[in-house]
Amino acid sequence: MVQNKRGNSRGFSRGRILLPVGTLLAVAGGTIAVPVNAVAVDRDDHVLYWNKVLVDSFQELEDSEATPGAVARAGAMMNIAVYDAVNSIESIGNRYLIKPTSAAGYHNSLEVAIDHAAYGVLREALPRLDFSDEFDAAREQARPTTAEEFAVGKDLGEKTSRAITFLRDRDASSINTPYHIGDQPGDWRPTSPGVPPLTPNWGRVKPFGIDYGAQYRPPLPPALTGAEYAAELNEVKEYGGADTSTTSRTADQTEIAHFWANDLDGTYKAPGHLYALTNDIVENRMPNSDSYETAKLYALMSIALADAGIAAWDAKYLTEVDLWRPETAIQLADTDGNPATVGDPDWEPLSPDIDGNRFSPPFPAYVSGHAAYAGAWAGIMERYTGSDTFEYALDATTVDPHADGVVRTFDSFSQMARENAESRIYLGVHFRSDAEQGLVLGDRVAAHVFAHALG
Repeated sequence: MVQNKRGNSRGFSRGRILLPVGTLLAVAGGTIAVPVNAVAVDRDDHVLYWNKVLVDSFQELEDSEATPGAVARAGAMMNIAVYDAVNSIESIGNRYLIKPTSAAGYHNSLEVAIDHAAYGVLREALPRLDFSDEFDAAREQARPTTAEEFAVGKDLGEKTSRAITFLRDRDASSINTPYHIGDQPGDWRPTSPGVPPLTPNWGRVKPFGIDYGAQYRPPLPPALTGAEYAAELNEVKEYGGADTSTTSRTADQTEIAHFWANDLDGTYKAPGHLYALTNDIVENRMPNSDSYETAKLYALMSIALADAGIAAWDAKYLTEVDLWRPETAIQLADTDGNPATVGDPDWEPLSPDIDGNRFSPPFPAYVSGHAAYAGAWAGIMERYTGSDTFEYALDATTVDPHADGVVRTFDSFSQMARENAESRIYLGVHFRSDAEQGLVLGDRVAAHVFAHALG
């Protein structure tokens, strides 16, 4: 393993991966059976390596670089550059931006190209972090090349990284148009003193795969005066509160709430958790895949995540309803005009910061970003592998400090996505419609990306 200067252990899994007897692995084009005897596979996949580096880097980001949209954008940029580089050596789909013919067939240049593509993007997209140790480690672990092969790979990786960074310099991600905070019933307003609305213009960012942020805009949330809204408010009031003496939330639901949160600095945020799950699946459950297959998987997945974030933030900020969080809704329920809701000015969500203070994320509730990311991730994984379910138990972990050591087990992508979405209700920061429509939105984005982004 490689120890980098920021203290995280990273490296290639160049050893042997042992899979359980009879494990079935879903791969692009169908499902294959692993032989009855445990399989030992050597792995040396630089695509996987750089996505591990990416996940670790998410935990070290702060401020504007640590927002969900920003981390998803960085991941998409890196994986697009890597994909275009790999695709230039051996065709695995349509180009995203460029496909230099001069690199075709230079298979021994593959690792050099991947390393220069990933490194070139990361040092531009995440400039406050130093990736030189990771780059040096990658180059040390690469197979030997001739001078010509090295030059071809280096030139290719630098070209693809420059292409995507040049394009995204003009993607509107730096827009800072002021956001007007409303004060009418239903309007979102800050829940933590001194914390402004987070990335209110992210819905205007140029998407990577879909045409524009509002392309799959969901229907408006339930009306405040209706029975559906009252039922949803009362559900999160009952299951998402911090006061354990009044909540009906079970111990398992509390664990679910914390497991998927990853809202705090030091965690890898909602998109990063899905990258971590993908890394685990690729490393341990897709042993026969190579860099050509994983490059396409990560490119599709990362494009879908980035676009799901853009689409979700369009719904949050750019529609006629920028919906208040349950925290505000419950405290001010006596003002919503709904006879089936009752205000509780002392109600707080379960959601804790590192010191245990309760908070709601600083942006509107509808739709849930976690749910949109989860729906997009599951949608890509299902379409890429050809199946939603898998014949093994996936033990998933988290880095959220309030779920230290927790492992949850799943047998389908949709199960993970749904639990992720519903966790936001138990955490007290979202209504059910936020979660349900977020999942739908994410899957619609995934369907578009899978069908059109890379061919």
